[in-house]
Amino acid sequence: MWALSLLLATGVTATDLISCSPQAAKAHPCAVPHPGGLMVFRQRFEPDVGGDQGSWGIDGLQVLDCQNQHELNATNAEPFAPTYDHEHIASFTHRSELFGGEESVLRAEAEWAQSEVGEGVEEVQERTWNTAGRWISTFAPSCSPARREGDEVASFFHTLHLLHGRFPTAKLLSDADITPSADTTYSLSELIAALTFNDYKPMVTCVNHTLSTILWPLNVGGKFQENNFIPSSKFSLQSTCPSEGIIYPPSTTLPPMTTSYTWDPLTRPTPRPITLSYDESKVYTPGLELNPKRLRAFKDYEEERLEEKESKVIRQYPRDEL
Repeated sequence: MWALSLLLATGVTATDLISCSPQAAKAHPCAVPHPGGLMVFRQRFEPDVGGDQGSWGIDGLQVLDCQNQHELNATNAEPFAPTYDHEHIASFTHRSELFGGEESVLRAEAEWAQSEVGEGVEEVQERTWNTAGRWISTFAPSCSPARREGDEVASFFHTLHLLHGRFPTAKLLSDADITPSADTTYSLSELIAALTFNDYKPMVTCVNHTLSTILWPLNVGGKFQENNFIPSSKFSLQSTCPSEGIIYPPSTTLPPMTTSYTWDPLTRPTPRPITLSYDESKVYTPGLELNPKRLRAFKDYEEERLEEKESKVIRQYPRDEL
């Protein structure tokens, strides 16, 4: 009631309040995020998720101080809402009517980029709430006394889900003929021009020369959970991308086989008789008796040849006489 009476007294409605404005600095924190009124919504590219064109997933949110643009959780400021672990966060989002059922919750969770350090979606959301969500002043429990515990958590992640739908990064790039490619590079000005729409102008970051993350700087009109975001021109962080030669990486995963193959069964050929050409007269036939006379004649012939050979050796090399 105090916040509403102050707004009426100054003639300013809740929708007129824009975070990081002079009016917001004088307003009650329940009416507009303050002091952390500069929001940076992050989307990260994953080339091996979502098909050949990759996927732009939610990478989280940064809540920055309006003056020095430091992350509020890294300052001496006090958080506005409690900290929760991933089990409580999952319970709050699944029971909330904002998502419209468990299937919608699972689809919203699938929009998040996979952790680069092996965390599950639950752990990523836990870190996002504890470093960003609980530092947004409009989520303070005192701002909604009749709320159930955890309603602000569900509102936070539902708003990020809506924000992700507001920024169709993949389509914006594709409409400008900027697609993942192994042999084409792009300039920073081409990327910024393709992504700029309705006064929203993002900041692009790279890892070396590879496109990595899109940062959307935003101010909030009224409460964060009302999903009224205005482009911010006060974000001072500079791009980490080179001016030329930026790589929009294609998928490195091999596509699945689309053609199935069948193999013919192995069959043993029918046995057939082996036929050879030979002289049957030279084939030994078991059971035939040998002729003794022929064997004796052959033996005598061999003995005569051996004696003749020995006599030739003696004649050629006579024994030395003593």
